[in-house]
Amino acid sequence: MKLDRGDFETENLIVWEKVIRELFPVTIPNNCLWKDIDSIISILNKLGSADNLNHTLFPAGGGHDLTGAKSSSEKGCVEFSTPNSVRIVKPKVLEFNYFPNNAGWAYFRLETAGLKPITSNINSSFIKEKVTELEPGHYTEKEVWEKGYLGYDEKSIRVLLPKSARIVSRYFKGSFVIFAKSSPYNKNHVTYDARHDKMSSKKFRQYIEKCIIKFNE
Repeated sequence: MKLDRGDFETENLIVWEKVIRELFPVTIPNNCLWKDIDSIISILNKLGSADNLNHTLFPAGGGHDLTGAKSSSEKGCVEFSTPNSVRIVKPKVLEFNYFPNNAGWAYFRLETAGLKPITSNINSSFIKEKVTELEPGHYTEKEVWEKGYLGYDEKSIRVLLPKSARIVSRYFKGSFVIFAKSSPYNKNHVTYDARHDKMSSKKFRQYIEKCIIKFNE
């Protein structure tokens, strides 16, 4: 049976709080930080383990559901997945923020930095690039993926992409925020403007606190 929207939103927030309580079985802190890569991957996988549980907002705008994460072939990096796409980031810290009696506003913030561009002459204002990964850690231009082949051999026969080839996005910096799918923040579509990335972690929490007060008026 398919849940109607009201039932889905209620169930979604119940599951969201359940996952949070599984992460913090004794006491839920108002704030918690992780810097260890394995811990970050474990928590991202926890958040991506349930269908339609979360929605992740990107530093360049837009968003999608986080479905899982794993260690990247690039040193110190994490590869996290959303439907039909892969993103590679170098985490600085994963932060959890909680608001007692307002669990629907709880969120995780992933701060990233430190990846250098592969694309030559890329605009210095860009925070990401889309490239073709031929095999783990070996990249070439995204146009190769769009063409579907590498070039031609000495007999003028097309050299096809290896089966391992895929398109990936590499983020040089920026922050991602992960909310419950039914969070009031996520339901406000203007938040797709990546406003979270324009604020420090502290300022963004203060912003959410103001949003909660206004929402509960």
